[in-house]
Amino acid sequence: MITIQIDSFEDCIPELKPLFDVHHVELGLFRDLMPLDPDYREYVRRERAGELFLCTARRNGTLVAYYCAVVRPGFHYQSTLTGTADIYYVSPEFRGKGLALPLFRHTERELKRRGAKVGRRAGRRRRNRLRRRGQESGWVKTR
Repeated sequence: MITIQIDSFEDCIPELKPLFDVHHVELGLFRDLMPLDPDYREYVRRERAGELFLCTARRNGTLVAYYCAVVRPGFHYQSTLTGTADIYYVSPEFRGKGLALPLFRHTERELKRRGAKVGRRAGRRRRNRLRRRGQESGWVKTR
């Protein structure tokens, strides 16, 4: 059985670490330039401050997908809460099976519940465009 819920990032760190590694190897945008080195203390600090939350999908209790979002005023819009995707991932064996949409919808409901007026996330196509632009500008080493 698949369940989708809001979980404590802090409590899920032991489960997230191995998935972060797999996610980074598979989809990390600058993995050739930057090693994966999450600042877990900052994640926990932001979660405790109410600026971050974790939406998870579990199959029979096992973590199979996650969406971590930041909720805070933007630099240009200090009076308006915005929701920004930090990181999201669906394990390969659950892709194409209708899991991502409910995960994203649950996250969007939580963003609205917390008062966010705008939500943003970048997908693979946007990341690829950013990578190409960066390479064209000399910012990113090409393989």
